Amino acid sequence: MSAISKGAIVAAMLAGFTSIGANSAASEPFKTFKPLHGISVHVGSKHAVGYYQAEGGVCELTLVVGEEPGTEEVLAVTPTRFRASVKAGQHVRFDTGEGKELAFYCGPAATAMAVETMQQTAYTPAAR
Repeated sequence: MSAISKGAIVAAMLAGFTSIGANSAASEPFKTFKPLHGISVHVGSKHAVGYYQAEGGVCELTLVVGEEPGTEEVLAVTPTRFRASVKAGQHVRFDTGEGKELAFYCGPAATAMAVETMQQTAYTPAAR
């Protein structure tokens, strides 16, 4: 399968998740989801879609992050797929490259995950 075909498939997937009607990150701090249920998160000009599988108390997360799809434009940049194994009670963070991070938390016994959009800030130590 060519890179253009793969890009078109991912673009269609991103557009499909957009129409599902998930709550925006601004309306609630955390979104929760169950195994094999899709999640869609808007982060500035980026859009992330993903799901996870529960395996032995571990959340096996798959996430695709790309530019926010337009109505009739072809994606110029290929979206990136991330995979992470997150133990129950732990979390993983993904930097979107725009000063924001997505933090994914694996619930007890991997029965649910939560995602939070976080603003990155530079740390400046107090003057002495």
